[in-house]
Amino acid sequence: MSANAPITQNADIRYLGRLLGDVIRAHGGQQLFERIEAIRASAVQVHRGLANESTLDQNLTALSPDEQLDFVRGFMLFSMLANLAEDRQGGATEPGIDMAAALQERAASGNDANTVCALLDASLVVPAHTAHPP
Repeated sequence: MSANAPITQNADIRYLGRLLGDVIRAHGGQQLFERIEAIRASAVQVHRGLANESTLDQNLTALSPDEQLDFVRGFMLFSMLANLAEDRQGGATEPGIDMAAALQERAASGNDANTVCALLDASLVVPAHTAHPP
């Protein structure tokens, strides 16, 4: 179990979110940024049970088709940035999350390093982007 702060308190995510906001303002304008920020804020309020979905629905339907595409792209980029921040927070700092520990665990299960290496030689490893969990 990780002793790290909850991901919602990850300073990297907040920093990357601010940078993304700067990019949205620079390329889409202040009005688009304000609309996207209103949607984000109302979604947070609905999630916390402090608002109903009508405000969120109004903010979403106020977007033009081009703004809807920009909105979706912005949230997709934020999800990717959040995944990077989570990877940096989790794997880089958790003790025992490395190849040596994995090989020791496999050896304890009866698979020696040669067996694991043979398996890896025959494997196809491809990085994948995953959705940011809620």
